Amino acid sequence: MMVYIIVEGITDKALVRKLLSDLGKIEKTDYQFLGLKGIESVRNTLENLTEKDLSQNRYFAIVDADRSFRDRKNDMETWTQERVDFFIFPNNDDDGDLETLLLSHIDSSNKIIRCFDAYKECVGKEINNKAKLYAYTTLEHDKRPEEYIETLDMPESFTALTTKLQNLFEGI
Repeated sequence: MMVYIIVEGITDKALVRKLLSDLGKIEKTDYQFLGLKGIESVRNTLENLTEKDLSQNRYFAIVDADRSFRDRKNDMETWTQERVDFFIFPNNDDDGDLETLLLSHIDSSNKIIRCFDAYKECVGKEINNKAKLYAYTTLEHDKRPEEYIETLDMPESFTALTTKLQNLFEGI
């Protein structure tokens, strides 16, 4: 049996790989990532799963809530038709995304974070959290976000996702 984890992008993939590594699942279980090209690739993947796929493999989807957790949850229920379990960033309950969650663990007094926020205010435009996280990880750590994730000690805010991943691999 193969486990397929459907995600929106490489940062999500890096986080899941880190969590699975911390759980000791990396080398013990066959799994692959699907999607990786945004929310539409996740939707297409979920909608194209056949009964044969579902009977022979396990699937799990992870997406961002973005502006509305409620709307994304409704989307996921429609796309999965209750055949595939899923998790919605940042915490399976609120609006936001993976970057929201990662940024919440960075001290708001950090010089790079303060400068980025001042820049957003100066230009008078909303700049997404992906750009803010990228600025922080590259300027503070000289790493892309997916490389930065590999260095993190996973905080308690990832417990709900870790539990879902652990359940996904039980019995395999």
